[in-house]
Amino acid sequence: MRQAWWLWVRVSRGRLIDFHDKIDALKAKGRYRSLTLPRGVDLTSNDYLGLAGHPVLREAAISYLQNGGDIGAGGSRLLRGHCAEHAALEEYAAMFFAAPRALYLSSGYQANVTLFQTLATRHDVIIFDEYVHASAREGIQNSHAQHMRVQHNDVNAFEDACKNAQQKVSATAGGKIWISIESVYSMDGDVAPLDALYKLAERYDAMLVIDEAHGTGVMGANGKGVSEELIAQHGYARIVTLHTCGKAMGVAGSLMCASDGVIDMMINAARGFIYSTAPMPLQAYLVQKSLEIIGSGEGDVRRARLDGLNKKAQQIFGGSGTCIVPIVIGDDARAVEIADMLQRKGWDIRAIRPPSVPEATARLRLSLNADLGEDVLDAFAADYAGIVNS
Repeated sequence: MRQAWWLWVRVSRGRLIDFHDKIDALKAKGRYRSLTLPRGVDLTSNDYLGLAGHPVLREAAISYLQNGGDIGAGGSRLLRGHCAEHAALEEYAAMFFAAPRALYLSSGYQANVTLFQTLATRHDVIIFDEYVHASAREGIQNSHAQHMRVQHNDVNAFEDACKNAQQKVSATAGGKIWISIESVYSMDGDVAPLDALYKLAERYDAMLVIDEAHGTGVMGANGKGVSEELIAQHGYARIVTLHTCGKAMGVAGSLMCASDGVIDMMINAARGFIYSTAPMPLQAYLVQKSLEIIGSGEGDVRRARLDGLNKKAQQIFGGSGTCIVPIVIGDDARAVEIADMLQRKGWDIRAIRPPSVPEATARLRLSLNADLGEDVLDAFAADYAGIVNS
């Protein structure tokens, strides 16, 4: 018996650590991924406003450290890890996004996962767009709520789902409907029909969760996201917004903006928040500085410059006129091949393949930023055309 047990352990361990077959299968499909350092002209990052290396943020970081600012928080927010920089950022962010409260979390992924795990109960139904981010999907799947996937940006399909959900929650005391969407979708660059979806939320007494990861900083009259006007009209009574700080803001973390009740519930029950070490105080300090830039005249100039570039890219490649431009290739291996050839010509653009996008829609994700010139876009378009037409 002892010999048989050891044989089972040795075989099991061998199977657990030997992934060569799976890796080879990914390579055969053109879906193998590896870590690659930045190189060439940036056409792939989410640094839409060019703030990641902005001199104001750099000098702010230097000044903060020279004046004795702490780097690490040293604990979770509910213990000693709650720092003055976190409190100041949340107060500023609530004012900036016209919200009752804001909560700073470690990442957009953490924010999405913990939100749905915490707020949605077994009496609830979550309706989500089929293209929402993987983090929202994980939070939805890990919640106790029932959930329904809806065809992308299809308002009629959302209404049908709301009618169905209303029947499911009406028989259960305290049941709620949640609608999960993105303002700008990360792989297609198209914009959600927020006004129509908000009307559905009103009609069916639902909460609308808007992930502004790719809208914050670059959309809205003052860079507050696609939801800026909607919130100015209706407030946060049935809206939650998420604002990733590592994209247009150029730093890291995520801000959740919502009513007092939502934020209090997150602080008291969100395991991903309660049991995580707080983000670096330096990080929170820099996010606030970034928001100050976004809301300034310089932010207006950078958005206007980016908008001009977006429109030019739309004329060349199509798309929705946002800073995310999908160049759909279709075949996985061909998308990787074209990306490799463009990289050798000095363009840092990457191939996006399933499961990040639907089957047979492998693509180059052209991601624009305010520091690019229109002449750069012309040169890239010429190189791309030369490769695909050769």
